[in-house]
Amino acid sequence: MKIDQQTVTFEDVGHWEERAEAALAASDAVFDCSDVCSADSALLALILKWLQEAQQKNLTPQIINLPEGMWSLAKLYGVRSLIRPYCIKTQN
Repeated sequence: MKIDQQTVTFEDVGHWEERAEAALAASDAVFDCSDVCSADSALLALILKWLQEAQQKNLTPQIINLPEGMWSLAKLYGVRSLIRPYCIKTQN
């Protein structure tokens, strides 16, 4: 699933939650954030939920190009170690 939006906030996350569920139902366990420049903690919460659901479905989740701001939030909330193993950076 590719998030094709530059800014993701609490107001947008419901849309992306539905898309994430549909992607997992289709065995798509890639969460591509390449287009995201900024996001709030709602996206981080969605990513954590998505990771848990992907693992429950025995899928191998990948998070592509998590924005730098998400790393800061993940550190703040103490969940950086939960997402790090699934993150792949493909762009500078």
